[in-house]
Amino acid sequence: MKQISDELISCIDQMTDDNIAETRERINKLFDFIELSIGLWGSVPLINVAAEPEKKELDILDSKRETSQRMIVTSNSDATNLGTPMERKLKGGILKGKTGDIYVPEKIVRMHGFAHGDYIEAIGDRLKDLVFIKRKNSVTEHECNRIEIDYCVITKTSDGLLVADQMITNGRLSRIKLDGESPYQFLISQRDSDTYSLKEGSVVTIAFHESDPLSFRVVWCYPEHTHEITRPEPKPSSFYKDSTAKKENVWSDVELNLLKNKKIVIIGADFRSADFMPLAENGNFSLDVFSGDESKTRLKAAVKNKDLIISASEHSSHRSSGLAKECAKKYKIPFRAAPTSQSSIKKAMIHGIKESYIPFHSFF
Repeated sequence: MKQISDELISCIDQMTDDNIAETRERINKLFDFIELSIGLWGSVPLINVAAEPEKKELDILDSKRETSQRMIVTSNSDATNLGTPMERKLKGGILKGKTGDIYVPEKIVRMHGFAHGDYIEAIGDRLKDLVFIKRKNSVTEHECNRIEIDYCVITKTSDGLLVADQMITNGRLSRIKLDGESPYQFLISQRDSDTYSLKEGSVVTIAFHESDPLSFRVVWCYPEHTHEITRPEPKPSSFYKDSTAKKENVWSDVELNLLKNKKIVIIGADFRSADFMPLAENGNFSLDVFSGDESKTRLKAAVKNKDLIISASEHSSHRSSGLAKECAKKYKIPFRAAPTSQSSIKKAMIHGIKESYIPFHSFF
């Protein structure tokens, strides 16, 4: 938060009669970042303040001057064209700046939905403390030759090698086919295996250059609980004999009365819809699950007149989570952000309906 507040102060300090519009735009974007951070995580990401110099070592005037120069990366000196085009790599991205190249971590790229060619500004006075803000959308995204396959499932061969030859699509496992016809198998390198502590059942994202599938890398690994999607533990035979009775106990009587006839929407993690839909069936309420990649018009139509919007925060893109919040505010619908485990989604449902007077709440 300190970096953001310093940048806001810097923007105001540098405001003149000639740059009022540019200053307002920059301030609005900073507040958008703050609002999105609080909506998704409950707070603005912490900056490593422990490593900052003690105040006694700083001269107040020097500090003010440094604050006004906190932008490490910018395309040029033209204040109306801030940022520099991001070059998307297999993992993360690169901003080529005047004082050297800046690496944008994969986590940041995925969190904000950055694309190849987006104009990104890096704000901060130390590389490890940078805050990245998109200033302008890409017009060259189509020029990127990076191919990404999401939700790939790691399996182990008979000789102990880790491979990815299946992916999760619409809640089901399907074979990976690069050409749409022939099954393909990625042999996971030891480097990627060690980096992400991969094992049988891990769910990952794989990226490669369009003309060279052998250039692939594992660029992302989903949280541990996604394993239950791919390789559920076998249940005792008694579970299936008593399944009807157990389903009736998914919700308590109080919860059933609370949720009855309610209309709930989950945005993100549509591949887990098979786990979420039984909750609605047993709770006698309606549930729609979307990936978040749908058009803005379709999502707005889907959430209108609903009782609750839930953002599956670990898998919602920057665009979809922002759009979900926008719709929630516009139509005055309670909004909850939660991890994608079934228990967390259940808690979000109960909290969102029971405490509907609280418009926004994150992380269960």
